[in-house]
Amino acid sequence: MPRQDENRRQGTTSSARFNLLSSMVGGGSLSLPLAFHQTGNMFMAPILLVITSVLAQQSIYFLLKAGIYSTERRDMSDNHNDPLDNDKKGTASYENMASQAFGAKARVLSSVLVFACCFFGTAGYAVLLRDMLEPLVDSVVIPPEGTGGGPTFSRNLAMLTVILIVSPLCIMKNLTALKNVGAASMASVLTVGLCVAYRSIECQLGFTEQHDNDNSDNKENSESSMQAFPSSMKMVLDAVPLFISSYICHFNVLPIHNELRCPTSDRVTQWVRTSMWPATLFYYVIGLTGSLYAKCTPNGEIQGNILLDFDEDDPLLLLGRMCLAMTITLAFPMLVIPARDILVRAVAGTRCGRRIIAKSARKSSLAPLDVSDAMFSDDEGPNGLTEVQFEHMEVAQATHLEEPLLAMENRSITNTAPVAMRDNLDEFDENRSTSRSIEQDGTDSRLLRIAAALSVFWSAAIIACSVSSIDVVWDLLGSSFSIMMAFIIPCGAYLKLAGRKRFFNQVSDGGASFRKWMVSRTLAWIMVIGFIPLMIVSTANAVYNSLSANVV
Repeated sequence: MPRQDENRRQGTTSSARFNLLSSMVGGGSLSLPLAFHQTGNMFMAPILLVITSVLAQQSIYFLLKAGIYSTERRDMSDNHNDPLDNDKKGTASYENMASQAFGAKARVLSSVLVFACCFFGTAGYAVLLRDMLEPLVDSVVIPPEGTGGGPTFSRNLAMLTVILIVSPLCIMKNLTALKNVGAASMASVLTVGLCVAYRSIECQLGFTEQHDNDNSDNKENSESSMQAFPSSMKMVLDAVPLFISSYICHFNVLPIHNELRCPTSDRVTQWVRTSMWPATLFYYVIGLTGSLYAKCTPNGEIQGNILLDFDEDDPLLLLGRMCLAMTITLAFPMLVIPARDILVRAVAGTRCGRRIIAKSARKSSLAPLDVSDAMFSDDEGPNGLTEVQFEHMEVAQATHLEEPLLAMENRSITNTAPVAMRDNLDEFDENRSTSRSIEQDGTDSRLLRIAAALSVFWSAAIIACSVSSIDVVWDLLGSSFSIMMAFIIPCGAYLKLAGRKRFFNQVSDGGASFRKWMVSRTLAWIMVIGFIPLMIVSTANAVYNSLSANVV
């Protein structure tokens, strides 16, 4: 691909949809039958699922708006007459957004937060991959007697072999190149859902051999598989992180948006909605049907991974296991690439990283670049390498002042805003230097991408080799890290950065735009106020569950 094309938006709505779905829908969906079983699959669980979906969708919108607001200075400082400038890739990133909203320390915190979520998510997926391959591996290499589940040399070897095969996908420069991978991943996970639903329907119709303790037990199991409400608040606290974890994709939202062609408000809204609601429908089907299978389990309960409730020699579920293994395998790049890019950007700020970037630039027949100076300069250098690359923010007429997800207007705010308003812009620049980005930010360096991707991927795989159960990690990620990354920080950043936009919300249409702006801010405040105590209570509950399990 020509270098000039590499810096253009290549993503379509379809590729963006598949990439977002691949980031969101995966092995975590197999825990939803347990969440449905705990909270009442006939009424309360679907309500909680829809509420979580709506809140996750709104948090994505807040994240997109905050990400764009964090890169608006380019329009404030430059006039762009090039019509192709609208097609340049975006430069918004999660850590830059947090930095612009809360300061330089927030950049470090958000980077660590996203990196931790992706890294431990990769380790968890590796453990789940090993579990899915277990029946196939054990049929070839019989494990020692009494081994049970967990790591063995042959199982770890099979897992590492798959990771070796998929490693090249993790050095791709962007997520758009993985659009076909995303489609294959969704086809695989849909097959898993159909297998679970088919076996559950057989169970309900009496075609599946049930575990016979006595008739009263079977009747009790049948009744307990259909409930409208949870039996206790403790069940709700246990289930909420499972619902939330199923919608975590926020670490890839801004990178996907940066690649999306012509990302107008309508196209972005279509992209997000057509990703979230099909995922919600799939979650409802697998959650409901999987929870109903409790009728056919020995104790009338559902495990955290619904596939573990089926017989290992079931040929249909063996197909489901292999499809899930495929889904997990294809989802690895969606987790590794965000963590890799964070690591690359961190290394790019060091002396060694700058040398590697400069060397890559020379090999690409580009003019030598003093990266250390370029990182903190607004001036345009040779070949435009030091040009500050920011998203365009739409500053349209008063009747179009609703906060857009991306603006297609090439106007300079400094040219259209009143003098008094321009004077206030200086207040916005306390942390603006951290938002500057040049083309050679490290992700263009193939050497840095390879080194960072392999470091992230294989260190997570090595950790997975020694982990027998990832339940504690999933609980902590779903109850603390995920809530903070997906809800609290995006909503808080939106409140902070949208507050700065008040200078440009001059309304002449009776206040309609201002009312929409206030409604958005009110909703963001409600989400922040609601999710902070939820995070604290859920984290305490996860720690309690972990300690209780160790005592038992």
